[in-house]
Amino acid sequence: MLLAIISKRQKMSNKEVLLEQAAISAAGLQQSHILGIFALLILIIIMFALLGLKKITWALLLMINIVLFAYLMKLTVDGSVKETIIGADGKIVEAEDSESEDEEDEVEMPAPVGQYQNPDLPAVA
Repeated sequence: MLLAIISKRQKMSNKEVLLEQAAISAAGLQQSHILGIFALLILIIIMFALLGLKKITWALLLMINIVLFAYLMKLTVDGSVKETIIGADGKIVEAEDSESEDEEDEVEMPAPVGQYQNPDLPAVA
């Protein structure tokens, strides 16, 4: 699972890397802190295993696996979702291709003045 996380992180775009780094910084942490916490937790699990405390060892191993799996799924979902743009009216706007920049020279016709109609609202009981 660690290898899958490392490969997903290497494939991340610069924007995703900056967003993740900003989230870590907002929590007051650095990348080295995350690695240190992970190493310390592994050391604690090894100590509990050497002491023969099976239940807490398995609970901590399960917790690490769940956290790693959740992070892997976050990386997978964030990498597969295309960026959607929502307009001012709440509708999804399709991203324009770079080829359509030449078409922006065309003058758009303004909407006819005085043609606005109020939307029909249901009666309030």
